[in-house]
Amino acid sequence: MKHSLSNELKNSSVDRFLLFIVIVLLNLVSIRGFVRFDLTSQKTYSLSKASKDMVKHLEAPLSIKIFFSKNLPAPYSSVEQYLTDLLSEYKANGSGNFSYQAYDMSKEQNQRIAQEYGLSPVQVDTLETAGFTSKIAWMGVAITYGDYIAAIDALKTTADLEYKITTTISKIIAAQDSKAQTIFEIGYITGHHENELRANPYADSYLNTGAGNYSSLLSDIYSIRQINLSQEDIPENIKCIVINGPKDTIPEEQLRKIDSFILNGGNVAFYVDPLDEFTPQANELPVYLPNESHITDLLSGYGINIGNYYVLDNNCFTQNQSGYGKQLLNWVPVIEKNGTPKKNPITDNLGGILFFCNGPIDISKIEENPDLKTTVLAKTSSNSWITNENIILYPGAMLPDQNEQFKSQNIAVLSEGKFTSSFNPSVKGTKNARIVVISSSACTTDILIDKDGISPTSMFNRNVIDYLNNNDDFCTMRTKGQRLDFISIKNERSALIVKLLNQFGLAVAVILIGFIVWRMRLAKRYIIQKRYNPEDTRTIKKDSKKENHGDNK
Repeated sequence: MKHSLSNELKNSSVDRFLLFIVIVLLNLVSIRGFVRFDLTSQKTYSLSKASKDMVKHLEAPLSIKIFFSKNLPAPYSSVEQYLTDLLSEYKANGSGNFSYQAYDMSKEQNQRIAQEYGLSPVQVDTLETAGFTSKIAWMGVAITYGDYIAAIDALKTTADLEYKITTTISKIIAAQDSKAQTIFEIGYITGHHENELRANPYADSYLNTGAGNYSSLLSDIYSIRQINLSQEDIPENIKCIVINGPKDTIPEEQLRKIDSFILNGGNVAFYVDPLDEFTPQANELPVYLPNESHITDLLSGYGINIGNYYVLDNNCFTQNQSGYGKQLLNWVPVIEKNGTPKKNPITDNLGGILFFCNGPIDISKIEENPDLKTTVLAKTSSNSWITNENIILYPGAMLPDQNEQFKSQNIAVLSEGKFTSSFNPSVKGTKNARIVVISSSACTTDILIDKDGISPTSMFNRNVIDYLNNNDDFCTMRTKGQRLDFISIKNERSALIVKLLNQFGLAVAVILIGFIVWRMRLAKRYIIQKRYNPEDTRTIKKDSKKENHGDNK
């Protein structure tokens, strides 16, 4: 028995020694090579292909200097760590020309350096026991490449952080290398009372507030060129045009120019209102008449039909009104992630997209075209209906009839491939094209596009333009971390179960695991004792219990 025990101890020592050698070797290997795993569903901590390609092909040293104050209150406290993790990904995928350095902002010398790079401190609010207090903090980075310097200031959120860094680096690379293209020119069709690319503070309607924020949203890497088709053709260098809410009739000659543009591989964003608002006289309610721009005739030739109705949805934006409680704005549907495609760069990671006064889109005909792939980008909930009568954009003014038929309605679609001419079905396109059709232009106006461009609606519109300019990677880069993955709960009983598990599940699990570990230890102790020292009388063996029980009988 002693010989067997000594052999077991020797084998155990050898195993421990071999394990120690393996750990040492793994540490030596990890000095030169390492593997990263991003287990987040949205790949929040992984770089997109565009960022990897850019940093991999740096031809000169590029340095990013981090100027962040320490001990910032939530939610700002997580930004620096996320930024550092992100920059480590850039460095890991770089060619050796990428580096970054963090500065201690408690030192006045480093604060002066930050100011020399064009950064300024920002004010952040924090909640303490005495109430809200303000704090001055540094939250920015400076990027240097050759003789060029670019600063990104006021990084208060992790949203679209990779997008900001990558596009800023692209700009200074382009400034250094004139052959690099980072500014894309897009065409904006005018001449038919489209939404103006500026704010209209004197607008007499929600629908006429202008698209000033929309223009600012695109200005970082896009240059907008206004094109009047009555005076010129679409320039050959333009690969994407925007048709945003035309109200006047577009002559057939100009529609043919758009059709020819698509057949030759041009991409188009159509924002088409199903109804136009008219105010007869002062103090009178507006009336809503079918849109007469004839842009719907062009789309109908492709197989996309927009109905002259408004889509109303009970799953909509709500507002609290004093004395009336929560009011439903059913003409402002909220499109959650179940109303968007699962695998599409435009809508991936987005939820809570607001639309405004949309019409229903019928895509049954275009889906019959084998040369085109058509995707519904946004559809309302199953509690939706349509109307074109007694339209009053006021909470509670438009309610469904008792016999109303509710169903989901398409309000934004994407079609891509080789199109057939809308005017001559025998003429087919020579190149692949992409068109996005959204049945309202209100989603480009300042009522839904915020100045900072961080709302889901703003990101959706920006992603549309990126996708139409073949900048697909920018879409997912921008929307990382935007999606909230809620648990799908169908009834109150399920909700109660989830609530109890959330409150007590962890504690119960710890108790069960502790009990199982305790029983396993007892069993292991019994096996060891029975094998190596069965004659030990200091503990009562199970077999002894049985023998004693038999003797008592």
